[in-house]
Amino acid sequence: MIPAPKTVTRLTSGQSNQTLRLKSDDSDLVLKRWQNDGLFQVHRGLEVAVQKTLAESGAAPDVLDWNEAEGWLLQPYLEVPSLNQVTLSPAIKATVLAEVLAKIHSFKPSIPHWRLNDKVEHYLQQLSNYQPSLANSFREEKSQHQQAIDQWLEYPVLCHNDLSMNHILMTAPIKVIDWEYAGIGHPLFDIANTIVMNKLDDAMAERLLTDYARLTRYDVELADMAEWLDLVDWLNNLWQHLLSYSK
Repeated sequence: MIPAPKTVTRLTSGQSNQTLRLKSDDSDLVLKRWQNDGLFQVHRGLEVAVQKTLAESGAAPDVLDWNEAEGWLLQPYLEVPSLNQVTLSPAIKATVLAEVLAKIHSFKPSIPHWRLNDKVEHYLQQLSNYQPSLANSFREEKSQHQQAIDQWLEYPVLCHNDLSMNHILMTAPIKVIDWEYAGIGHPLFDIANTIVMNKLDDAMAERLLTDYARLTRYDVELADMAEWLDLVDWLNNLWQHLLSYSK
């Protein structure tokens, strides 16, 4: 049962969650109120399973309670800056991103696998409900990215798939939040998505890849990432169009 808070502060309101801070004399909590699950095909039971697994190793906040039917998750509020908020050089931030990615990719939770192609097809079907001609245009473009999409489970690791610097809390050890898009997938997609969403320049991207290779022995050059970066750009564009119909 959630204790009656003295203050309620809205922290964020994004595509998939509205996040509130509930503070009382005895507790300081984050309440995530889920939204748009059907539109974006978010599996909340999977999100909770992943977060609980990583919380056991200190890599994510504890799940204090959750209710899938009512659409909420409760976790502790952590009064620490995110990686985006701390004063560090771009190179060091790239190294932290590499370390966090390497750590996430090392976990082997027992969770169901989903295929990226199925997610993309769901997004296209949802978009066609609102804009059939636009959905058809995206479907035609999909063939340019099909090779990468089909490689989704060729090198399966746990991926966060939404690793903004704002989702990395500078605790000791570092904790990562917002696991709703997590799943077993290809590490290069997770890396490409991290590069794109954090708007890393080539120097930061190179540093990330170098440090990731040092930590994992998975060696890849930035030039080899082009296919994955293009896929991420295309998928984000599709996502943003779909998002406009969720408001």
